[in-house]
Amino acid sequence: MSEDLNTQSLLRQQGLEPVILQSPTGLRVEVLPYGATIRSIQLDGQELTLQHPQISDYLENNGYLGSTVGRYANRIAGGLLRFGAQIHQLETAGGEHCLHGGKGFSHRLWQVQQQSADQLLLFLHSHDGDCGFPGDLLVWQQIRLEGTTVHIHFRATTNSSTVISLTNHCYFNLDGSADIGGHQLQIHADAFLPVDASLIPTGQRQLVADTAFDFRQPISIASQLAVADPQLQQTGGFDHCYLFPQQLNGSATDEPIQPLPALQQMATLSSPLSNISLTVSSTLPGLQFYAGHGLTAPFSPRQGLCLEAQHWPDAPNRPDFPSALLVAGQIWQQQIVYAFGRDRSFE
Repeated sequence: MSEDLNTQSLLRQQGLEPVILQSPTGLRVEVLPYGATIRSIQLDGQELTLQHPQISDYLENNGYLGSTVGRYANRIAGGLLRFGAQIHQLETAGGEHCLHGGKGFSHRLWQVQQQSADQLLLFLHSHDGDCGFPGDLLVWQQIRLEGTTVHIHFRATTNSSTVISLTNHCYFNLDGSADIGGHQLQIHADAFLPVDASLIPTGQRQLVADTAFDFRQPISIASQLAVADPQLQQTGGFDHCYLFPQQLNGSATDEPIQPLPALQQMATLSSPLSNISLTVSSTLPGLQFYAGHGLTAPFSPRQGLCLEAQHWPDAPNRPDFPSALLVAGQIWQQQIVYAFGRDRSFE
């Protein structure tokens, strides 16, 4: 008994003791304070996300399974952040570019501020210079269940101008199959960002029409992967940002709290095997579709996929991309919504 208590105490100290959220409609979500990580989402007992076999694996969490990534989701070219005449060198973890903010928010212990049966409020203080990013940043993340829907609400403020792009990095698999190729996907976007061989946007915007990237109608992922497309051949699969015009609920002002952008339905994923669907909506201007081809043991390539609502990759260095700037004293807020349901079209 004492050994069990010691183990539980150690897990709590490391942020690896799961917080369980449940709704009366059969939705169950398991959250780890370490990395603000959604470890599991289940609907009526069906597991819908990939998870590491051992809880201790989340201390490293190669692949960012379920983590909150930041300060900046996706890639910043060369790890160089330019603010006027100032250049900040960001953490690149030995790679060519800064990915997901370095070993940042996904590998930090977030503080549990509030908790109830169906919602959780987490807090993180990221200090000036954290992974090379300027400014003290205070971040709150609320995870709330409503029916069969998971609502994620981010709020952040800083004492010095910085950049921010937070997202959740769940790998979805709606039926437990070994490959997500049989899943059907629809993405409500007309354009995406082509990338170079190191996955940095070229700066162009490409229409999806007549390409493998056309998911405007529901279609199997496997069928699109089979299309001979130069971008897929270069990157080994889908790992691209789809573009969504951002519309504010009201006009931008000089007030500290900026208007929350309108919630947009971005994508719907569904499984013919489980008859379960996931609809992703967000206030953010981009959706990164990653088909999981880089997954390694204990998983297999394409065993799960990511649909990451976020700012556009390398936006801090691209003045023609939607801005990810957060000015001192302002409050940044964004939402991501995962709505699960039964897809009767496969019955």
